[in-house]
Amino acid sequence: MLAADRDDDDMNGVADGEQSWLPPAALKDLVPLGRAFTGATLHAIAGGQHVRLVANGMPIPWSAPLPPGALLQGLSPGIASIVAVRGASQTALVAQVMGVSMRDGANRDVDLAHDHASLERTPPSRAPTGAGSAEVRYDDPDALRVVLEVPDEAAVHAPLLEVQVESVSASGAPIDVLRVGLSPIPCAAAGFACAASAPLRFVIDEVDQKHPLVRDRSLRAEIGGAIAVLRDGKKLQAIRVLGPRASPAGPIGRLRATIRASVLRIVPGGPPAIGGTDAGAVALLRGELALASAIWGQCGVTFGAASDADVRVVDPPPPHMIAIGDDLGLPATGGEVRFRVEKHELDVPIGRGTTPSGAADEIARAIERVGLVAVVSPNARIAPGATGSVDVSVRRRDGQLVAVEPVGGAPLSTDASLVVRIGSVDLSDGLQHFGDMDSVAGTLEERTLLKAHPDGDPGIIDVVVIPLFAGGGRIGESFIASDLSSVRNAVILDRAGIRARRSSLTLAHELGHVLMDLPGHPDDYGVDTPTLLMDSDGSDASPFGPRRLSVDECARVVRQAGPKARLSLLRDWPLVPIPWRE
Repeated sequence: MLAADRDDDDMNGVADGEQSWLPPAALKDLVPLGRAFTGATLHAIAGGQHVRLVANGMPIPWSAPLPPGALLQGLSPGIASIVAVRGASQTALVAQVMGVSMRDGANRDVDLAHDHASLERTPPSRAPTGAGSAEVRYDDPDALRVVLEVPDEAAVHAPLLEVQVESVSASGAPIDVLRVGLSPIPCAAAGFACAASAPLRFVIDEVDQKHPLVRDRSLRAEIGGAIAVLRDGKKLQAIRVLGPRASPAGPIGRLRATIRASVLRIVPGGPPAIGGTDAGAVALLRGELALASAIWGQCGVTFGAASDADVRVVDPPPPHMIAIGDDLGLPATGGEVRFRVEKHELDVPIGRGTTPSGAADEIARAIERVGLVAVVSPNARIAPGATGSVDVSVRRRDGQLVAVEPVGGAPLSTDASLVVRIGSVDLSDGLQHFGDMDSVAGTLEERTLLKAHPDGDPGIIDVVVIPLFAGGGRIGESFIASDLSSVRNAVILDRAGIRARRSSLTLAHELGHVLMDLPGHPDDYGVDTPTLLMDSDGSDASPFGPRRLSVDECARVVRQAGPKARLSLLRDWPLVPIPWRE
């Protein structure tokens, strides 16, 4: 008994049974003929079209002497009668080839080689029940049925009662396994027995898996892995797990985002904001990233293996930044900006009518004349502002931040209209967060924090964990590209955002704002759907909580952040063959 080899174990885009050469990765589903047949010639008496002989990765013709290590590969469902001849001795063989396929909710076959499975994006619901339920269409875009097609002769000896369905990771590590019962269904061709499973859901975690409505047909899986159908412990066929099979942006494969994550200490040298110790903070944030990655797997998006995530524990930055025009962005009426960097006292005259941008250039030149580096970054204009403010970060040539201080009791600026401030980060009273008026630019404290370690790569998403936000009522916020500020593609969470974990999925939610370039929430201007991740007020740790992503949201992610987007945050991550266990 063997399966028609319709999957693509070597990931070259061609079904294994159609290849003219099979590398080692494509040989998993072939059956060894054994040493006893080495040197014999095999003749297909009937049904030779259902199987072929393979040796050294190449198909070999019938009637050719078999070399050592020859294999038999199933091509299509049916029975092949074969005679092995060695001199005057003859041995009869019968190859029974079963068909293994998967069908979607519309009862359409899902091609194992060219298509893929996807993670569940809908809440639990009852499966079709009653007579003929194995054929009834169902309203679930991600669930798949396993369908077996077996020659009648084989079905008599091995009834189609159940199979095992196993999910594995991209590295071949087992994730979950489920024993699946099969129900008879009509076959398209005579001479076969056919059976199908209930619709199987491929879910991200135990919360979704163990709900009473679906626990008998839910299997944990992950993006980049595979779903394999097994019988008697042997892999028959498999399908890879990627994003939605259909969306307004087309089929979605596997996309990877790069995240740089930091946990801040409360004070320099003090304990981290979460986790108690540095190691605890790193482990806790990696766990949050793993959960967010699993959630975004619904759209084919992953943040990579959590164990490889770049997570650092860092001190709050010194007051390294001067903000010019940090209120209404008004031009200067004339005055002087005076401050100290390291041992240098700098006096910078600002002429009447100078804009915040022009004043920032003057200040930057003064800083560079004393051998330091000034990083100038403009901010988006806030709602009541005339122009945008501009920040100047001071650092040494090796990139180390330099503290900026006022000189004695002198004012930082003598200009009556051009507001100049030194940015500092004091987490003891919480981080000052933006409001509706200044959300596009962020507060001075937020900018001082996020601009402390710029990487110069707009394709990297920064995630920063702090102890708390000032004033309460906020557990996370994000900065997006369309606001056109110098702070973009960044997420800030506090302890409460981490504690909210599965009830609010704060990190996954805030990353959604960045990936979709979405300033608001769908329920701000549409129907409130508390099962959607991007719902603004959802909080529920059950499978009906805010953890779902619609296919339209997945399409938006591809358009706004995909490889062809104006500012790409996601890159294609091609699949590689899975090293299947024996």
